[in-house]
Amino acid sequence: MSTLYKLFGIVLIIAGIPLLLTPIPVGLIIITLGLALIIANSNTARGALRRERAKHDGLNRWLIRAERVIPHPFDRILKETDAPPRR
Repeated sequence: MSTLYKLFGIVLIIAGIPLLLTPIPVGLIIITLGLALIIANSNTARGALRRERAKHDGLNRWLIRAERVIPHPFDRILKETDAPPRR
């Protein structure tokens, strides 16, 4: 089932790319949902996001702010990828 969710996430990302060019960027929402599906179901993707959050303070701050405003199931996904504190 996890593989099916990952595949559906990839399909959403691919479908969302051309929709970024529309006047209302619906593609951004679709791509975000696809990324959330992949991150929720892939240890590799969670590790990659965790590493990127550790390297890029701006991305980490943006995702921390996003954790506060997004619906509950999605904030759990982001909290699992919190970057370890820098030394």
